[in-house]
Amino acid sequence: MSYGLFAFGWILLSDKLLFALAGSADIGWLSVVKGLFFVLATDFLLFFALCSVPAGQNIGASAIAQEMGPRRFPVWASYLFALAMSLAVLAASSTLASHFGERSLLLLFMLPVLVSALIGGLGPGLLATAFAAYSLDQTDGVAVRDWAQWGVVAVNGLAVSVLAETLQRSLRKANMQRQLLDSVISGTSDAVFVKDLRGRYLLVNRAAASLVGRQAEDIVGKDDFALFPFGIASAIRRKDRDVLRQEVATHEEQLTVAPGRTLDLLVTKGPVRNTAGHIAGLFGISRDITERKRFERELAQAAVVFDSSHQGIMVVDPGRRITRVNPAFTRITGYAPEDVIGKTPRVLSSGLHGPEFYRQIWACIERDGFWHGEIWNRRKTGEIFAEMLSISAAQGAGGEIEHYIGVFTDISHIKAHEAELERVTHYDLLTGLPNRRLLIDRLNQAMLRTAREGRSLAVCFLDLDGFKEINDLHGAAAGDALLVGVAAHLKSVLRSEDTLARLGGDEFVLLLSHIGSAEHCSTILDRVLEAASRPVPVQDRVLSVTASVGVSLYPDDQADPDLLLRHADQAMCVAKQAGRNRYQLFDPENDRKAHARRLQLGWLRQALEKGEFLLHYQPKVELGGGKLVGAEALLRWHDPRQGLRAPGEFLPFIAGSDLERPLGDWVIGEAVAQAARWFGQGLDLCVSINVSANQLLDGGFHAKMAQVLARHPDLPPHLIELEILESAAIADMEQAIQVMGQCRQLGIRFALDDFGTGYSSLTYLRKLPVQSLKIDQSFVRDMLADPDDLGIVEGVIQLASTFQLESVAEGVETPKHARRLRDMGCHVAQGYGIARPMPADQLPAWAARWQAGDNWLAHGRHMPSEA
Repeated sequence: MSYGLFAFGWILLSDKLLFALAGSADIGWLSVVKGLFFVLATDFLLFFALCSVPAGQNIGASAIAQEMGPRRFPVWASYLFALAMSLAVLAASSTLASHFGERSLLLLFMLPVLVSALIGGLGPGLLATAFAAYSLDQTDGVAVRDWAQWGVVAVNGLAVSVLAETLQRSLRKANMQRQLLDSVISGTSDAVFVKDLRGRYLLVNRAAASLVGRQAEDIVGKDDFALFPFGIASAIRRKDRDVLRQEVATHEEQLTVAPGRTLDLLVTKGPVRNTAGHIAGLFGISRDITERKRFERELAQAAVVFDSSHQGIMVVDPGRRITRVNPAFTRITGYAPEDVIGKTPRVLSSGLHGPEFYRQIWACIERDGFWHGEIWNRRKTGEIFAEMLSISAAQGAGGEIEHYIGVFTDISHIKAHEAELERVTHYDLLTGLPNRRLLIDRLNQAMLRTAREGRSLAVCFLDLDGFKEINDLHGAAAGDALLVGVAAHLKSVLRSEDTLARLGGDEFVLLLSHIGSAEHCSTILDRVLEAASRPVPVQDRVLSVTASVGVSLYPDDQADPDLLLRHADQAMCVAKQAGRNRYQLFDPENDRKAHARRLQLGWLRQALEKGEFLLHYQPKVELGGGKLVGAEALLRWHDPRQGLRAPGEFLPFIAGSDLERPLGDWVIGEAVAQAARWFGQGLDLCVSINVSANQLLDGGFHAKMAQVLARHPDLPPHLIELEILESAAIADMEQAIQVMGQCRQLGIRFALDDFGTGYSSLTYLRKLPVQSLKIDQSFVRDMLADPDDLGIVEGVIQLASTFQLESVAEGVETPKHARRLRDMGCHVAQGYGIARPMPADQLPAWAARWQAGDNWLAHGRHMPSEA
């Protein structure tokens, strides 16, 4: 447009000036000179415009900018416009020629050239130029035949077209590149801003505006003092002045954008220069690194915890190779980081655990994400130590395992303390042999095991002959040394399954397990007498004694542990009276008892065939609220000769006999059927069934249970609970675990019966897949009067809680028992204080009365016996 005004003014004014100053004879050549001057002027303007266009533009950026920019008019439309406008001027030229002079008419012919070039560029401008030249030749009444005028039109048309095309391209390119730059600046997540030398913001993007919580239009034109508190603005201004004196610089800074909100920023600032190279302002790019700094601080804190922890920590990659350990790891194990990094944790293996142990650990980690337990490892010195180890799997955002973290504590001192406590509690301090407490415990286990296996147990009471005289003659120290020597000799001739205990003084007890016959027992006792009489070096002399031994055989002698010991003691007295240095069997009238056993088994076999056995059920209730949760199936014999008989009267005869498994199968079938009937009546009770060791360890036990459950498909399997004696599970631990695991897959529950009566309870409890611990009634019955029994009951309850098992107390006879058990955390109770065992058809009515209010646990009422 500027060029059009310039051209119009030049032609009009120059023509008038020529007419005013020159004569008619000079007008022709002056017009030529004027046209040449116009050509030179426009050429100069064209050269200046081309030099002003930035050189070396990025081709890729231009292409992107052109792609982003607005679409031009179609090419054919520009040409059509040039043609139409030129034709219009040509049509009007004859009419207009009478009103305008020759030179003024020249301006009219140049009008299509100028407009077409501005709209369409080079092509339409040249087309309009050609028509303008042609129009000069065709105009009627105007003598335009001067070659100079044609030259003026041609040169000016070409100049205008080229200049317009170049300017259009430059403007489009500059505009599109500006749009591209604006899009990049607006779209970036970094804050971008530009300031002038006075600190006023000339440009801010959305990220910068969001950073300070304002709109961009509210920031542009303002300085930092209008946006931030004075102290912050002053600090920013000082840093800006430092940037203006140097090149681009990057630094971290903190910016408080609102009360209580301070951001960590990574800021890059640099000077902005004008075309003359002078500094005209500065630019800045700020990245919010608050989260990154917080993560770095957390990492630093975690590193401090990792390095300063008193617990050993090791990090293992998914390939189970150690990648990192902390100083406590080195202190505990003796291994430096370079000793173990890149190796597997097997470098710590003590060799005390088999491959299956470690497979179970990793299986637990893969299933649950963690494992926690005790493990024995080996230090670099070769010393084996105990540790409490926790292993956790650390997962990434996608759920994949990134690494495993093992945290452990050296518990060797705890193990040593436990061992010392065990030694003091259960072992004789002088000889290191089991004391009376441990002896009774092992005797109970041995009796139970003997009853299951159908073999004999020999309880041998040994007293040293002449010890009192030696002790009086040589002193207590010599007597103690003699006792230690004799104990070592006796222990050397016993088998691993036998037990040698010292009761005190010169009295010892031997438990000889797995005795097949009296002759077998005699062979062992001969070795015992020989060992007891061996000389013992004591100080500067050699001392020797003999022994008198009394023997009671179980189950020939059907007695409890204390009675068995008394019988053996009585037999020992007989041996002393018979001349010492011998053994004497207690006579329990073996023939009479054997005959009674055979007779009893015959009656019991007939009872099974005739259907004389029946089941009574004793309810089990929650101590917390008195809810009826189950019932234990208890076997009864309706003896035609003596009436209803309790299990203690006939089960000992069945134990270990060929009648044990058939009777056990009948009990299971009947109890499961009754549970199904109750369930059909809407009574959800978990029925507990006692199972013997022989029955549990039978090869087809799992299949039998599956068949029984299949006959009652509507019964949920979890309503069946099998109670096993803890000693039964210990007898063959591996097989017991396998069978119980198979039954657990069927949904059947397990309870460990009479818990606390077995010596190995703590050792094997964590291996057995049980859900409940039943506290033996012998402890519950006297717990209110006997602190030892109370301590055992409380210990079992705490142990059940530790292993997340349900605790069930047997033999609850009074509300005082129930309340004390409840206060200790016991879950379930059964006993005469709640209900006596009853026939199956009576239990629903009892349950209705119990739930309707006859619930002495829930309401605190006393039993009839206490009322």
